[in-house]
This record gives sequence, structure tokens and C-alpha cells, in this order.
Amino acid sequence: MTTIDHELKQLETLNFAGKAEAFVESRFLTPLLTCLGYETHDDYEVLRHGDDEASFKLSYPPVERGAIRVKHYNPDYMPTIRKKMFWIIEAKSPKVVEHPFDIKFLVQGLQYCIHPEIQAQYLLVSNGLVSSLFDAHGAVFLEKDIYEPILEFRHTELSSKWPRIYELLGVEKLRGRIEANLKATYDKLCLSSLDKEYPRALLNRIGASAGENAQQIGKTVNRMYVERMNEDREAWYRQMEGLNAEQAYASMDDPIPSGPTVHAHYFLKKSSAEGMPPRETLLRLTHDYERQSIFRKEQTFLAACVLYLRTEDVEVMTDAKAFLDRYKDAELPLLNQVECALLRIARKSNVLRAYPRLREEISRALLSAPELVKFVSPPSAFTMTYGVEVERHHESFERLKRLSGSELTQMLALLIPIEDGMDEEFWKARKRLSDSEIQLLGFEIYGKDARHYFFRGVLHNYGIERRPDIVAPSAFRRNIPVAAREASMSDDTGCQPQIKPK
Repeated sequence: MTTIDHELKQLETLNFAGKAEAFVESRFLTPLLTCLGYETHDDYEVLRHGDDEASFKLSYPPVERGAIRVKHYNPDYMPTIRKKMFWIIEAKSPKVVEHPFDIKFLVQGLQYCIHPEIQAQYLLVSNGLVSSLFDAHGAVFLEKDIYEPILEFRHTELSSKWPRIYELLGVEKLRGRIEANLKATYDKLCLSSLDKEYPRALLNRIGASAGENAQQIGKTVNRMYVERMNEDREAWYRQMEGLNAEQAYASMDDPIPSGPTVHAHYFLKKSSAEGMPPRETLLRLTHDYERQSIFRKEQTFLAACVLYLRTEDVEVMTDAKAFLDRYKDAELPLLNQVECALLRIARKSNVLRAYPRLREEISRALLSAPELVKFVSPPSAFTMTYGVEVERHHESFERLKRLSGSELTQMLALLIPIEDGMDEEFWKARKRLSDSEIQLLGFEIYGKDARHYFFRGVLHNYGIERRPDIVAPSAFRRNIPVAAREASMSDDTGCQPQIKPK
């Protein structure tokens, strides 16, 4: 049973005897809206009576029946989809308002549906026991009875009628009936004319803003994508801020994420805050460098660069620079050569074998996926396999550390022909990968030819060594004062290298 199924069953057991309107709102309508997909994201906000954005003043009641005048009021609920309102809710007390609902309660809500500042299609009136959905535009455009509900359900029928309820009101489905109504209105307008060119001309007129709308949607999607990335990054920052120095040190076994701040920066920050001297910090980073995994080597090398640039201890600076010079172009230890060969083979195998299957699964899943997933954060073959690659790497490296030198040599001799056998097919396939399936400085080049070119790149990115294609001297030459260098390398400047996406 899904979470929604469970919630619907709970709502079906509610006892409304003697309950007030507040009970209907909090215990029935609020969880029902969550099941429909509202308030699961900022873009699916529900405006409630009394909210700043929920107050509209009418100069006159737009809907009347006979001599009935309708007083000004605010709707109880206005569910929104990206700030657009398509329906409103009127909550009633089951002990005060019985079903069938009196027309005065319908007029009260329908006047807001057609108000120009709302323009909602539907009105839902509910006393918890019974909920009735009315189409406010049906009478205007489709010659239907505005006071006849298009759907009615008791709270005990939620599970059995849920497909129809969700089809009409769910955040991902609501547009369907409205589109059908628009089609019916278009047909009605077309058939009111004797001009056979009128249907095409009408389409051109009502679709005149299609390009402008598409552009605006594109901007919204880009904004939401950036917001999602920022939210994920902020969550990662909060997690790292909560670690102590030892915990930050342990996290350096993970690959370097994208962004200006990485695990190594937090280790340096936390160790400094806990009073660890720079020399001890450098030793802590480098004492077992030969036996570190390739991910930790990256983190260690990066941390040594930052320590070199920030420290005022000349001996630590000298030792850090000696460490960087020793390993920037050094051949990887046999342990890392085998480790990297496994990483490369896993990535190449995934691209050749797993990616095609995953693309098909993703395509099928996206057909019915929420728009937030489909257009803002769709999965990719890379994102679906990356975590598994990293987890298996951690497991395999622990096993590799227990092997002898001769065993590692034999293993490498077996792996290299396997990789060579898939290389031609892989590099052809890689050219066809989408942007979302490519990892910057991906695992497929890790430790190739027994060297890891990340290290030299970090020296260039931090200005410790200038790139061979740049003649101008580096901005971070050693004659720059320490204070200036430290300010330049602040975690908030964005100067840190963008190594690869998480």
C-alpha cells in the first residue's frame, strides 16, 4: 500500500459527528490536498483565508441569482500551481451545512471562481462528509448547469473514486479537463462562423503568445533548476558544518563534489578551529599518502595546496610545496593503478551496457513523472549509476589493500587487456552521450597510463604553477603577502577548482 493509499484509508475513517469547520479544514482538506500533490513543493502552494495573497476585494458581486446579493468575503482555500489558481475550496461544518448544499453557498464560491483576479475553473464545497465539485465555466462556455456538480464523493468513497478525483484536481492532471473545455469552446466559436478560414485564423490569434510563454517557461525551469542545485548544496554545507575535524577527515574518502567548497576545506577549517597546528595538519593529511585511495589522494593534494597558500609557517609551506612537487607528476602506486583500472572499466561497462537500458527505463518513467521531475531534475543514466560506482569503489579498494604486490601486478595484467578490448566501442559511445550523462574529468580517465592529471590541474587552478599555455605570471606567486593570498583563497570566492559534478 502506498503512502497516499494509506492516507486515503485514514481519511475514510474520520468521524465528523458534531465537528466544526476547523476540523474539516485541518483533518480532512489539508491531508487531501497533500495527496493531490499540493504543498509538496513551493510551486504547489495553497493560499488560505487570511494569507496576504488570499484577499481580493470585489467592487460588486459578479454572480447573483434573482435578487440575492452576495457579500464580500475570502475563499477558504486557493490551491495554486506555479502561482496560478485553477480551483478554490469552500469548507463547511457538517453540523451547520448539510448536503445537498444550498445554492447560497455555491453562489458564494462561484463569484470568486470567475473573478478576474482568480479565474478558477472549479469550486469544491466540502463539509467533510460530502464534497461536491462544480465547473464555474461550464455554464458560460459550454451551456451546462453551473449548479450541477461534475463530481461528488463521500469521504468513505475516497479510495474508490480517487482516480477520478486526481484526474480532475491533481497537480499533474488538472489541466486535462480544462484543455478539453478549451477545445469545446474553440469548436463552438469556429462553428458560429461561415468563414472556412476562421478556424485557422482563430488558432493563430489565440496562439500568438505561444513563443513568449515558452520562453517564460524556459526561464522558470532554469530558475528552478538552479534553486534545486543551491538547495542541495546548502544541505551539503549544513551537513559538513556539523562535523568535527575527525569526521571531516573521514569524509575525504569520497570523490570531490562540484562547488567552491569540498571536504578537504572543511577538514582544514575544523582542524584549525580545534587548535591543530598547521604542521600536524599536514602530517595528518600526508602520512599515509602512498596507501590512500585515488579519491582521498585528490582531497589530500587539494588540501595541501590550500595549506601551502594559507599558512604563515615557512617550514610548513616548504614541506607542503615539496609534497606537491613530488607527487604532481609522479607515477601512481601499483595499488592505485589497479584501483583506477577498476574505476575505468566500471564506467566504460556502464556506458556500453547499463546506459542504453537505463535510458529506456527513464523514458518510460518520465511519461508519467511529475513535471518537477520531468523538466527540472530528470534522472539520467549517469546519476542512476554514479552512487553505485562510488560505493563499489569503496568496497573494492578495501579488498585491494589486503593484496600483496605480486597479486596486484597479476590483477593489473588481467585488467588492462579487458579495458583495451572495450576502448574503441566506448569512445565512440561516449561521443554520443548527452550532457547529463557526462562527468567532467570522469572516471574513465582516472589513472590512465599510471598517472593522474588531476594533480597538475589543481596546481594550475590554484595559481601555484602557471599553465604552460599562459605566459603571464600567476596571480598567486609566492611574493604576494600571506594575508592577500588567504583572502584570495576564501571559501566564498569561487576560486576553488570545479573538479566534477556530484
